[in-house]
Amino acid sequence: MAKVLIAETSYLVRKGLVSLLEQTEGVAELKAAGHPDTIVQTIKEYNPDILLLNSAIQLPISHNELTSILHSKARIIYIINTPLPEDSPSHQISVFDTKNKLTEKISYHLKQYETTEEKEEAEDLTPREKLILKHVALGFTNKEIATKLFISTHTVISHRKNITRKLDIKTVSGLTVYSLINGIIKMEDIQ
Repeated sequence: MAKVLIAETSYLVRKGLVSLLEQTEGVAELKAAGHPDTIVQTIKEYNPDILLLNSAIQLPISHNELTSILHSKARIIYIINTPLPEDSPSHQISVFDTKNKLTEKISYHLKQYETTEEKEEAEDLTPREKLILKHVALGFTNKEIATKLFISTHTVISHRKNITRKLDIKTVSGLTVYSLINGIIKMEDIQ
């Protein structure tokens, strides 16, 4: 679980990110700051794990000073005010990104702050279920998975039922996000 600080001057963007992060797993605490003069003070007092910072904000300190007041494992995700190319790095989000893209990129960083107890939850799946889940997340049908793994379609369906029951995730998109967050697949695998 991570402490997240949103440093964004736009009221609409700030409120949109707050709304998105309130629905995102892995956020322990959430704060937002909008005025450049108060952002640095808020960073010092709040000590966030993840700082979502609009790249256009002129802070009264340099980038090096900013990184020195953050703790060593803290991450900065830059909010960019223009569209980004598809292969943009995970530490950059755009105000033009879709909800799914924002969730994927932010969830990637939130995963770094999972406790060992949270990581053990992912271990509830058997190795075979993880393999099935990987193929489901990559968009393969039950028949395609059965063919690839040399098992019956009925066995694939049974594994999928077990995965859904254990994770309490019923949609393929939800299983894909879970797979990304838990390292079962990588972003590169999807494209």
